[in-house]
Amino acid sequence: MAAGQAVKPIMTDAGIKAKTGKGWDQWYAALDKAGAAKLDHKAITALLDEKFKPGPWWGQMIAVSYERARGIRAMNQKCDGEFSVSVSKTVPVDLSVLYGATADDKQRTKWFPKGAFKASSQTKDKYFRGSWGKNGARLEINFYAKGEGKAQINVQVNKLDGGEAVEVERAMWKKAVEKLVLLLTE
Repeated sequence: MAAGQAVKPIMTDAGIKAKTGKGWDQWYAALDKAGAAKLDHKAITALLDEKFKPGPWWGQMIAVSYERARGIRAMNQKCDGEFSVSVSKTVPVDLSVLYGATADDKQRTKWFPKGAFKASSQTKDKYFRGSWGKNGARLEINFYAKGEGKAQINVQVNKLDGGEAVEVERAMWKKAVEKLVLLLTE
């Protein structure tokens, strides 16, 4: 992506202006003037914090949108340069049932995508993690109670090779999670 190429920011211009007092054009111009295009993410957020004081949460949002707009960071790219993607779904089952469908080898094979997976750590009803694929990717599956008889699964794949790998993983995990939902709710 070329520097200055139009990229849709994280929120609308009216939304950022209502929360911070400046629209995207004003934020981008101020950061350009301050030399932010030559800084890394941490330095951009520090600059925002010291000079403009939008607050930590808004500073992160402004920095990420600026980095994307200036071609410093691609979509789904983290500040360390790695690519990641996540898929999340709330399922009408108890947390322990949802976790069990992942932690139990036999149940997992019914919905889990084909691929080289090696579990490395897990905590009952909280998370399940391990290596994924052949290129050093990491898989994190987190579980959250969402009220009586509902739980959420969040699948995140980190250390992907780039934007194309992100979209392949997103499609595969969306399909897998839908298969899991059918398995648990039929």
